[in-house]
Amino acid sequence: MATLNTIDKVGLVLDLFTRERPEWGVSEVAAELKSPRSSVHALLASLAEIGLLRWRPGGRYRVGWRVLELADVHYSSRDLRAVARPVLERLVAEHGETCHLAVAQQRQVMYIDRYVGTHNVTVSGMPVGKRSDPHCTGVGKVLMAHIDAAEMANYLATTPLKRYTPNTITDPEAMTAELARIRARGVGYDLGEAVSDVYCVAAPIRDDLGDVIAAISLSSPVSRFEKKKEAYTRSVKTAADEISRQLAASQAIEHAEVAHDFSGSPVPAEPPAVTA
Repeated sequence: MATLNTIDKVGLVLDLFTRERPEWGVSEVAAELKSPRSSVHALLASLAEIGLLRWRPGGRYRVGWRVLELADVHYSSRDLRAVARPVLERLVAEHGETCHLAVAQQRQVMYIDRYVGTHNVTVSGMPVGKRSDPHCTGVGKVLMAHIDAAEMANYLATTPLKRYTPNTITDPEAMTAELARIRARGVGYDLGEAVSDVYCVAAPIRDDLGDVIAAISLSSPVSRFEKKKEAYTRSVKTAADEISRQLAASQAIEHAEVAHDFSGSPVPAEPPAVTA
């Protein structure tokens, strides 16, 4: 039997709480994780004590209010979402189409922001916090295209590429070629590969070291996308480049703030010893 004695298990427990299933009981968690009920009970109680979970009548648990506090701190800080927000809002205003911001998370794509389009007929998009397979989405393929080659080869060798529509790429060799094209042209397309009548274009977001850490996309019904593909592509690439520049600038400021005190002198790596 598995035991719940590391911080990794906390992540496994928290991952169980989703929009589709927001409430879990001790026995259900124990069965899902194949762990002793007593260990699961102790872990859930500890998470409830610090506010990451909250206890419900009948011995069931939901996500705790402490998560909202942490989310507020994260959102208000100078981070990726804060930098991307005004740029994506302008992108929606320019084209009226739904835009997403996404990152890689445990071999999936996690959507961390969404701005819904303004057309009468528009793409509702993926809710914030939702995850999806990467191989059938624009943002997912952009992120796949920029991970380590050995890691990507391992992913394609061990993970079946599920077919969602007739356009979904399910052959590993075809996917490898598609990822090479994405790297060459700087954008990725989802041409009805997750939902048949929804197309999108996506571009990478880079940090101050030039590493791809996220991706943005613009999604629209196929009828509009086919007419405006070039304009959408230019706008998404421009938006991604702007977010990358602003993110790099903000990170440079943060690094400078960490490296120097108010006098402009370097901060020592360790505080000086206190002597009596």
